[in-house]
Amino acid sequence: MDADQSPGVRAAAASLLALSLGTLSPSQALAQRGPQFEIQPGIAVSDFFSEPEGVPTNSAFSFRFTTRFPTGISWLTPVVGAVFLPYGSTQNNARNTDATTIFAGNIFPLVSRSRTSGWFSAEIPLVIAHSPGTGPSGNVSDYGRDLVVLPTVYLHLGDRALRELGTIWSKLNVFLQLEQNLTPNPDPDSGKRDFLNPIATFGLSFTIGAPPN
Repeated sequence: MDADQSPGVRAAAASLLALSLGTLSPSQALAQRGPQFEIQPGIAVSDFFSEPEGVPTNSAFSFRFTTRFPTGISWLTPVVGAVFLPYGSTQNNARNTDATTIFAGNIFPLVSRSRTSGWFSAEIPLVIAHSPGTGPSGNVSDYGRDLVVLPTVYLHLGDRALRELGTIWSKLNVFLQLEQNLTPNPDPDSGKRDFLNPIATFGLSFTIGAPPN
């Protein structure tokens, strides 16, 4: 990543913060239903689409924790969270780390549950991720920041098919998520940036509070 990229990331972070704090009226703030917590164990697979030469496809057990804050505005749902790979990954490369990634941003709805009879929903979180081994080229810190988009699809299996088994099972969702870095570093040889090398994560999502729309 070029040295001038950091101001762009900081500007994006400032925009997200302003979006979260500056557009709520008192009535809309009262309309929110309180924080919604999600615990998402799953499998993350990286470098499977346009992997760099000599870099094998990598997979890992992933644990994600998120907290979303409904505001009463459909397109404004601030979110914060963390994700870590407790056992590292299958390949001994830069992906093989159990260091925690933390993130904050906003969730933009794509398809609501009401349009799929409650079975599916889709959303596009846009976040600033504070991750190990990232940030602009030449970053000597252990952590760096990137702008990341995470299109996500939920299958609301618990609410639609497992409700009779009890409250806990009714909160169960299955999810599929693609994580794409929007501020990747340029390739050292070609100088090109890879904007299409997502990390795919699939697994289970247990919701505490009202489920995602």
